[in-house]
Amino acid sequence: MTPSITRPLLAGLMLCSACVFADEYGPTTPPTNQPMPAASDSLCVAQDNWAPFEAVQMPDGNQFSSDTSCDFHRWSWQMFLWLMQDDGKGEPRFLGFDSPYDLLGIDNRESLLPRLSKQGGARSMDEYLQAGTEGILVGKDGKPVYYSQYINREFVDFINEHELTDFEKVQAFDPNTSFDINVAEFKAAWKIVDKATADSGEFLITRQSVFKLVNRNGKIVVDVNQSSEEYLALVGFHIAGVVEGHPEMIWATFEHKDNAPDVPTNVQPDTVVSDKDWTFYTANTPYSQCNINYASSPQLTLDEASQTLSPTTEVCRRFAWGNNANQMTYAVPTNIQVVQQLNDSTLSLLDQSKAQLPADRNWLKNYFEVSAIWFRRNDGLEPNMTLATDFDDNGKQLLIGGLHLSNSTIETFTQTQSTMDNCFRCHNTSQRFPPSGAENLAPLKGMNLNISHAFMNIYFWDQEMKLKAQSAAAKQ
Repeated sequence: MTPSITRPLLAGLMLCSACVFADEYGPTTPPTNQPMPAASDSLCVAQDNWAPFEAVQMPDGNQFSSDTSCDFHRWSWQMFLWLMQDDGKGEPRFLGFDSPYDLLGIDNRESLLPRLSKQGGARSMDEYLQAGTEGILVGKDGKPVYYSQYINREFVDFINEHELTDFEKVQAFDPNTSFDINVAEFKAAWKIVDKATADSGEFLITRQSVFKLVNRNGKIVVDVNQSSEEYLALVGFHIAGVVEGHPEMIWATFEHKDNAPDVPTNVQPDTVVSDKDWTFYTANTPYSQCNINYASSPQLTLDEASQTLSPTTEVCRRFAWGNNANQMTYAVPTNIQVVQQLNDSTLSLLDQSKAQLPADRNWLKNYFEVSAIWFRRNDGLEPNMTLATDFDDNGKQLLIGGLHLSNSTIETFTQTQSTMDNCFRCHNTSQRFPPSGAENLAPLKGMNLNISHAFMNIYFWDQEMKLKAQSAAAKQ
């Protein structure tokens, strides 16, 4: 099924709005779930109440147990399944969620500053650039991968309740206050595909308009006056949500099984990563040619007529399961085997008749959890945490799970950078300053809510919009 969405797809940090909500969002407080079967790190399996598929409920963070690593990965998988359910209109539930632009009533994001995870002033191709590196992932067909982000109703309610779309309210807000339990945000990576691929049943597919690229003054830029309707296949998906005891959010990521190969242990530059073709990898490509970012290179060219870029990106997943491939024990904070067990169990469940998986949801069996990451201790979030390492100020292990967690389609180019090699390297609570060229905007103090880039963007966007309004009024 190829549902239709008319708004041009935008990349980067997009989150929800203060709008009227339809029933398909689900209740503000999720229905009470049946108690989870006891989770076990020696045998982490899918929950019985994940069958039938359509009965899966949003995991209630108020009932969350943090006794085992399995609990965190189960929460991630249950959230993924719930988000992928039909919303009653033929679309996965999450596609009905809002973006942060909606919260501020913004229609044209091109007039705004780039997302905070990027450096410098406004850049061309912002809809295609990856967080942290301004990298652009170019598929084998020369098409860029697009990104979009969503937040749930609980996120919207929290922002509106505290009037946090007003930057002055943010400045007066208690920095120790965290997001409410069940607040969540999501980010998707989309690959343009042809109709045959869209009809194959291998991917979650949406039909959506995307902005075209043009060559202008020696640069490749987005032309917001030109768009085209495309079939888009989901290739990557981030989930982040607050549960009891974990205001830092559980950060989990999912990928399509055919995206890219895992890099073998003891890899050398000339090591061939795989002898088969993948969606973003050509058979027999050596490791030295993987994950090269051409976005800021003169080598990157655009053919406007075909809307294709060159060269393409060869993608390799540097850390299978978000960790060093040699790490397989339960005693350390990486829990690779827990993730593998739960993936196998969940995918097996979806393949059974009791799952009653609708025919138009068979593509679910092609996605898997790479890993998740969270704090080892409960209620450990504080303002001004840089989270630059996996340890706290006393040298004790702070982070647990996928300590090198990256999505090969969302963080393609940061997989080996120690300053960006897991979610918390960028998502932290330290003070934030506006991008270069916008020094007239007030910085954002260190606060617990800074764990969300969507929240931070809203803070700076509100200032920018008000300054532009004042400037326009002064000229009248």
